[in-house]
Parts: sequence; C-alpha cells; structure tokens
Amino acid sequence: MAETTLDRTLTDERSVGIRTMLRHPLLDTAYDVDAFRNVVRHRIWLEQWFEDACGWPLVVDVAAGFARLVKRTEQPDATRPLLRTRGTGGPFDRRRYQLLCLVAAELVRHPATTVGLLAAAITAEAGFDSSRYGERVAFVDALRALIGWGALRPSAGEVDAYVDDNQSNALLVADTARLHRLLSSATSASALAEDVAVETAVNALAAEPRYGAAAPAEDGVGEQRLRWLRHSLARKLLDDPAVHIDDLSAAEAEYAANPAGRRWLRDRMAEAGFELEERIEGFVGVDPDGIATDRLFPAPNGNVYQVALLLVDHFLDDRFGKERRPIARTRVEVESAVDAILDRFPGWARSHRTDGGPARLATDAVALLSELALVRVEPDGTVSGRPAIARYRAGEPIARHGEMSRFEDLS
Repeated sequence: MAETTLDRTLTDERSVGIRTMLRHPLLDTAYDVDAFRNVVRHRIWLEQWFEDACGWPLVVDVAAGFARLVKRTEQPDATRPLLRTRGTGGPFDRRRYQLLCLVAAELVRHPATTVGLLAAAITAEAGFDSSRYGERVAFVDALRALIGWGALRPSAGEVDAYVDDNQSNALLVADTARLHRLLSSATSASALAEDVAVETAVNALAAEPRYGAAAPAEDGVGEQRLRWLRHSLARKLLDDPAVHIDDLSAAEAEYAANPAGRRWLRDRMAEAGFELEERIEGFVGVDPDGIATDRLFPAPNGNVYQVALLLVDHFLDDRFGKERRPIARTRVEVESAVDAILDRFPGWARSHRTDGGPARLATDAVALLSELALVRVEPDGTVSGRPAIARYRAGEPIARHGEMSRFEDLS
C-alpha cells in the first residue's frame, strides 16, 4: 500500500512538473517557489521525459533559480506572440522584437548598465530615436519583457519613467545565464553569414538537424524517422488547443492511426496528466487542473471573447439532431451575425458600435476562434467551422439593466 501511494505521489508531482513547464517555459523560483521546487525535485526525470517525448531540452539551473524548457519547432506559431505588459497587453510588433534582440545582445556584453547607456548603445544598429514617444514605449516594452523573465533587474530608478522622459534613468543588472538561455534555435545565430536573407535565416534558425531528412521530406528511415514522428505529434498535442487529422502530414496521420503509435501518444499524455479526447477528426488534450492552460475559453475576457462564444452555434448545423456538424459562413454572414448580437443588446459593447467597430469585432472574434483551432479562415475569406467547435455550446446571455454582463450555463 505504501509503495502504491508513493508511486501515485511521484506520478502526480511529475505530471504537474510537465504541465508547469509547458505553461512557463522560463520558470523563475521567485514566480512560484513551490512549482520551482517540484521541478528541481524531479529534474532528472523531467529532462529525460521532455527529451524522449518532444525532443525539447530542459535546463534546470538550481543555483541561478530558474528552469528553461526550450520549445523548438520548425513551424513557429504566429498565434502566440509575446505580449506587452503595459497598456492593453497587445502583441509585440516587428520593432519591439528588433529592440528586444538588440537590447539582449548589448546586455550580454555589458550586464551592468543604465537605461540611458543602453538606449545610446543600440542607436546606431537600430536607428533608435529616443526623442520619439513611440520609440521609447517600444524600448521600455522590450526591457519589461526581460524583467518579467528574470533576465534583467532594475537596481535603482524606474524603467517606466523613460516612457515620458528620455532623460529619466535607472540602473540595470542583467542575468547573463538567463539571457543565453532565451535562444531556442539548435543553430547559433552567429554561425549565419552577415548578408544572409531574412527568410533563409529564419529557416536556418528553425531547423533541427537531429532529424536529418525526416522532418521536411518525411523520407527519413529507421530510428530517426520514428523520433521525428513522435516528437512532432507530441509537440502538437501538448501545446495546441486541438489537433485535427487534416492538419497532419500523411506520415503523422498514419502514425497516429497505428495502434502502436496511438498507444505511445496515450501513454505520454497520461504521464503529463492530460485527458486525451480521441475523435475520428482528431485529438484534444485536456488539462483537468488548468496548470498548462494559457488561454481560457469560454472566458469573461471582454467583448471579443463573448462574441466569439455566441458565434459558435453560427458555425454548426444542428439539423442532424445531437450531431452538430461544422459549416462554413461567408464574411458577410459573420458580420451580419455580429450586427444581430449588437442589435439585440443595444447597451452593450459601446466601443464597437462606431467607426467600423462591428466589423472589427467580427474580425477579432474570428481570429480568436481560429487561434483556438475552432474555425479556419479560407483564402477567399470564408470562415469554416472545425470539428472541435462542436465541443462548445453557448448558453443564453444574461442581461442586466439592458446590458449583457456575462454568460452562464456554458457547455
């Protein structure tokens, strides 16, 4: 009995460690002491598990107080951009990513510096103009991202003050161990030629030589091909909201349909603490504790989330009884559906009622559903419901004093 209890405890702790690292690929001890201790306690097992299941390196630096899971992929996910920690929390744009990279590179050379010296050091390379408000905002967003990762620490002064005054300053101290661990590419950026084209550079940095020809051409042989198939599928199942069979390559779909392959996937998902939903159309890995969940849906996160939920039934045909089949809608039909929602609740979503607001709301709601793999936007603008969308059904909106405040009875 004691051994059974111990085994169950180890299994539970390790599954929590897996999901914690999936949610926080750079885990700082200051962020969650207990979570970090759990990862440290099982670090050897977790390092081997991530290597075997996903081909992702896990580095646990106990002395420095952080753990880094390197989520490598040949297909970077544009639906999960780095988000700003100021204002509305919008995604990083090209300029912010550029400044982030240049700031990190400068901090590796000069880990103890000030905001002013740092801005002056990147001016020549980035064409940074500290007299422009927008430039200062982007610069501070990059600094705050590094601070959030624990790679940079203000020791005196306020970083945010630089936004309103380019004469403001703050002392900064960088953690070079963390800065070096931010990079996830298997190929060093310094190994690329200076005049390399952007697309070529991206492909080179995203490449994973360990799989040889198996990944791009699917014609690898033996152990190398099997490793790529397993890692490719496990990465999708552990990191994506839903995995549809029609999104997989022929080789991936074949392996997922193979009894041995299916059993391997089930075992890995069980070890990670996920409940694996298997359907003819694909898979969904559900975290019952929400530890690995980075985005909730449904969720009371504002107008876009609420409209997206109300649009769910719009992409399903319920004429077949309990079997609700996904259907496609034109852009005009989607916008008409959003207009009908706004007409139904005239006191709600006031910010989306003028200056193209309804169309923008429709666009944002569809983008959200697409990021959750619930719909697909076709090249002609048609929006097609995907099988996973049938998991949701919107309850009746609750209106109070003429305003829709939240949704209840969601299934």
